[in-house]
Amino acid sequence: MTWWFKARRGHLLLPLALLVFGAALYAVQGTTVLLPSLVGSPRVALSLFVPVPLLAFLMAVLESRLPAAEVSGVRSMTRLDNGLVATVMAAAVLCSVLIASVQGSAAATAGGRNAVFLTGLMLLGRAWAGQTAVMVPVGWLLTVVLVGFRGNVPHLWTVIALPADNPYAAAASLAVFAIGLAAQIRSSRKTA
Repeated sequence: MTWWFKARRGHLLLPLALLVFGAALYAVQGTTVLLPSLVGSPRVALSLFVPVPLLAFLMAVLESRLPAAEVSGVRSMTRLDNGLVATVMAAAVLCSVLIASVQGSAAATAGGRNAVFLTGLMLLGRAWAGQTAVMVPVGWLLTVVLVGFRGNVPHLWTVIALPADNPYAAAASLAVFAIGLAAQIRSSRKTA
């Protein structure tokens, strides 16, 4: 397992990814910007965009693999990949909860929830598009900004723009994440 983690550069990239995620979430918490949209000019929280670097690092780790060794190996890389993704997302959620407790506002917890949702989308896209699926969450973010608001109120389908305490957003994030992990089981042993 140690060689697998080092071959994936997880020991270097993942701590850096979580540090960037935490620092960015702490820095932009509570900041909203006026963005152009097809349906007006909504005020969008900058924290929506914080998970993108974390997803890019995670995709780099998942795609820096040794396909021949993994396909011919006895140990299931799928379980290791899914364990790695779940661990990184648990760390992101924990990081967002810690930042929320330090800042005294529950709004930061949406950062972890959004990371879970966007990771699920990325893993779903990875099953069909490989490494380029890192752009699926970016496409979702652009869609949310362009058509996801009615005035300054987000539509229910946006998930990531909903308030931190929204139970539907939490359930949808977990569901999409679980489906993404299942899609990764089906596709992780394919060579990209």
